[in-house]
Amino acid sequence: MAEQSSTESFDRERHIRYFAHSLKSLPSAYAHLDTNRLTLVHFAVHSLDLMGVLDDDATLLKVGIDKEGIVDWIYSLQILPSAEGDDEGSSRHSSSSSSSSKNYSTWNAHGGFKGGTFLGGPGAQYRDDGAKEGMSRQYECLPYHGFEYDHGHVAMTYTALCTLVALGDDLSRFDKRSAVKSLKSLQRDDGSFQCISVGSENDMRFLFCACAISHMLNDWSGVDVDRAVKFIKSCRSYDGAISLISGQEGHGGSTFCAVSALTLMGNLDEVLSEDSWKDDLIHWCVSRQLSGMQGRPNKVEDTCYSYWIGGTLRLLECDDLLDTDMLTCFVLSCQTDMGGFSKVRGAYPDLLHSFYSMAWLSLSRSQNLNELHCALGMRLSRTVAFEQPSYMNT
Repeated sequence: MAEQSSTESFDRERHIRYFAHSLKSLPSAYAHLDTNRLTLVHFAVHSLDLMGVLDDDATLLKVGIDKEGIVDWIYSLQILPSAEGDDEGSSRHSSSSSSSSKNYSTWNAHGGFKGGTFLGGPGAQYRDDGAKEGMSRQYECLPYHGFEYDHGHVAMTYTALCTLVALGDDLSRFDKRSAVKSLKSLQRDDGSFQCISVGSENDMRFLFCACAISHMLNDWSGVDVDRAVKFIKSCRSYDGAISLISGQEGHGGSTFCAVSALTLMGNLDEVLSEDSWKDDLIHWCVSRQLSGMQGRPNKVEDTCYSYWIGGTLRLLECDDLLDTDMLTCFVLSCQTDMGGFSKVRGAYPDLLHSFYSMAWLSLSRSQNLNELHCALGMRLSRTVAFEQPSYMNT
């Protein structure tokens, strides 16, 4: 078992080293997560951003983080419409100046980002054409003929967009149109979303991702909001919590995803006002606190639920009902000597629990971290970028 830090003060320098090292090398235990490498990068990058590292060139140099290199790697995972059938030939521009002239007649429901290079195949490549006065940089997408197993994954598209913006990218290489069309193809008749266009599970996690993407892009044409709301209502449990799919037990993670999605859609108050749902939900969330938070009744406390449930209560404007000092002490007690946070006291750290521990500590405003946008799960000040015209017209 990993030793926990002997003090409950926030060990910033150790955490910086942990997340920076994780961007360069991971232990073999992560091998089974190769399909989700983009999510692991997301956890590390946003944790560093909450600590202010991405704005500190000296620290970036010291720990060996190449922001532009990470951005280029993420874009290599973008799934683009194949070049065949494109009126412009085999090359296209990922910029606002050319998006309207693309021919999507052969579009094949693929768009967004995949999670890694685990299946091989050619990645998307770009040539930098430089910047013109008053305009964003122009990137030419080199001939892209697709790959048999390429499928955009809605969760990877969410994490890609959040991470690119955190790294200071202007999204000029992002193909917004194909990503939004892909969203539309992923929504099921019951209102839920599946994660890829062929043979996949569908549940509340992916509905949240679709709503987050639509909010960030200020384009809801890929989401049937009424059907999405209907699905969320169908997942209400008897105790007020919300399940991943209809008929299952309520859970902290799916509850957060539903509440966040409703917040982003602007329907939170309307939906929760029905039949005392909000009161039942608040009671369920508050009842999950032991010292830390448990994900559902009769389970042990776990650091990730400090964000999933603490964040839910923040969105409901009721997090003052928690004992935030006790919760913060529990999270800090799960720091380890190697940096990062473990799921429970005495375990090894992992990136998921480390990031969500950082997210709660930001929400608690106790450790001098940058403020979190609770619904999107990223640094609040970064979300201003989504209001810029260059982001909206990609």
